Amino acid sequence: MDTRSKYIIGVMTSALIVAFEAVAVEGAINTAHLTSLIVASVPQMIGGTILMLAYPRGTSDFARGLGQRGWLFMMALCAMVAGGVFMWFDAVGRIGASKEAILGGGSSEVLFVVLLSAVFLSERLNRWEILGSFLVLGGVFLVLANTETLQLTLGIGEIEAIVSSLMLAISIIMTTKLLRSHDLTPLSGVELFVSGLILVLLGTAIGVIKMPDVNGALVLLGLGVFPSVSLLAYNAGLPQIGESLTSVLFALNGVMTVGAQLLILFLLPKASLILPQNLGLAVLGGLIAFSGVYLLYRPGAGSVKPPERPL
Repeated sequence: MDTRSKYIIGVMTSALIVAFEAVAVEGAINTAHLTSLIVASVPQMIGGTILMLAYPRGTSDFARGLGQRGWLFMMALCAMVAGGVFMWFDAVGRIGASKEAILGGGSSEVLFVVLLSAVFLSERLNRWEILGSFLVLGGVFLVLANTETLQLTLGIGEIEAIVSSLMLAISIIMTTKLLRSHDLTPLSGVELFVSGLILVLLGTAIGVIKMPDVNGALVLLGLGVFPSVSLLAYNAGLPQIGESLTSVLFALNGVMTVGAQLLILFLLPKASLILPQNLGLAVLGGLIAFSGVYLLYRPGAGSVKPPERPL
């Protein structure tokens, strides 16, 4: 297996992990009755701690090497991640993991990444990318379509999913810039920990942090494993196979999440999971959106980029 294929498999594995993470988050919010804020913050800090402890010397070197300007950039990145993750998880609690995944990370986030790459990384859009963008928007339309009223369903959850994908797309561009001069593991660890800490401090300041019971604490501890593995695998692909291909492959997360929900419901029929209103239409929208992101990737297909920093 060549190097490029390994990174492609790694990003697809990240998408699969996040699919099950989204379903686990939905269960934690609707079954364990944990708040979106606590679910979005504490597991991030746990995942970041895992990565920083796995590479302590590299983390120390990373923290010292950023400098004042670098830390300002890092804090802005973490603020974007914090806001994006919170709205992502809150949207999961409102509209379900499958619809959020298809609407957000499975389609619109990819579109935002391509557009932002064109603006900030000087990547020009060609006709295939324009066609792919329209297919993405068409897929989003189908996911939002309400077959009972023949109108778009655009509530708080749907808006959060789209805004979350924009914020996370911005964070992807920012992360790519940092990965050009900094190591993968400590950057990912600090990114997770600080973004989670921002949410904890904000929640404490406004008095909405509710400490969980023992069972809730165990759920949060388990959820902390997901981001440490998924973010590391995702970030590894950014400098190696490019932002567009990485986000395209991650778009599989939408369909994977629907599959993960169906699997959990098959094993646990009484699980509190919210499937799309029209499952067939939502999956069709996801597939159309993915065909669009495939076209976004097609023009940029090529060999793997040489590594710039060690893991």
